[in-house]
Amino acid sequence: MWLNSRKFSAAGCIAALVLGALSMPAQAAPAASPRDGYLLVYFTGEGADGEQIYFATSKDGRNWQDLNDSKPVLLSDLGDKGVRDPAIVRSADGKKFYILATDLRIANGKGWEAAQHSGSTALIIYESADLVNWSAPRKVDVAAGISGAGCAWAPEAIYDEASGDYIVYWATISPANGIDKARIYYSRTRDFAAFTPAQLYIDRPGEAGIIDTQIVKMKDRSSGYQFYRASGDGQITLEGSNQILGDWTAIGDLRSVGLTGKQVEGPILYQLNDSGQWALWVDQFAANKGYLFLASSNLSSAGNFRILDAGEYSMGKSKKRHGSILNLTAQEYQAVTARWPAAR
Repeated sequence: MWLNSRKFSAAGCIAALVLGALSMPAQAAPAASPRDGYLLVYFTGEGADGEQIYFATSKDGRNWQDLNDSKPVLLSDLGDKGVRDPAIVRSADGKKFYILATDLRIANGKGWEAAQHSGSTALIIYESADLVNWSAPRKVDVAAGISGAGCAWAPEAIYDEASGDYIVYWATISPANGIDKARIYYSRTRDFAAFTPAQLYIDRPGEAGIIDTQIVKMKDRSSGYQFYRASGDGQITLEGSNQILGDWTAIGDLRSVGLTGKQVEGPILYQLNDSGQWALWVDQFAANKGYLFLASSNLSSAGNFRILDAGEYSMGKSKKRHGSILNLTAQEYQAVTARWPAAR
């Protein structure tokens, strides 16, 4: 069964869609074009327009410039009329891009307690064929089937070559086994419109919750694992696996560089185009300082990370909160910066 944000006039149409989606062969990813820039999608905070989608770009992955005069690029008028924690995804065939975000606006005055335990269980999704022209937002209720679900936060997605599906995963706070806490759930989709019912993905032992999970795929497996993920679970924990939905091995956390989950959240992992290095950003929410930049040449050990000196990077004009980074081709970079020029 698939949950669909689009309505059909007959049950037979729904059945045909489901059977067709399940029988489709896995898509082979096209040869990747050289990457020559980066796009960051993010929100800025709980101000009047802070919980909308902003864009920033970089040529080197270290120094960033706000686009659109540091104003929102995409707005939501659905659900809570706010979008936080955006994630941007390139389709497997390279023909589309999707932005998934939390349906939440704390500036509405509802408060964090209500947002966690009686908030929206939907995601807000945008799509584009060129990163410049974006669809109107659509709301997809992915977590409504989870018993006692109070929210659906910080969505991410990764393509599963084995099945031809995208695995969409997010955090939901709900009671289970006598404990009300955040757990990671997932659904499968082929088009970011029809979704399978939510299933439990990650549940930490005892009362420990988990949020803000992000998975990245390695270009090769020489580092030990095909996939790595970073999560907020009291620490910023790094894990490795060779299957997205398989067993994961704990690698370590950021205590080795003096950071804990009480200080930082919302990890972003991405690879720098000009080297084999990986960048890890963490949101300094406790100090209200925005992102801190760490780097590593090998994700197989959390001890390989170092915090960059302030002079080694710049984040642009606006304070950037929990977002996502897409590596761009030169043509994509030019198109985005032509449409929304850099802030001066």
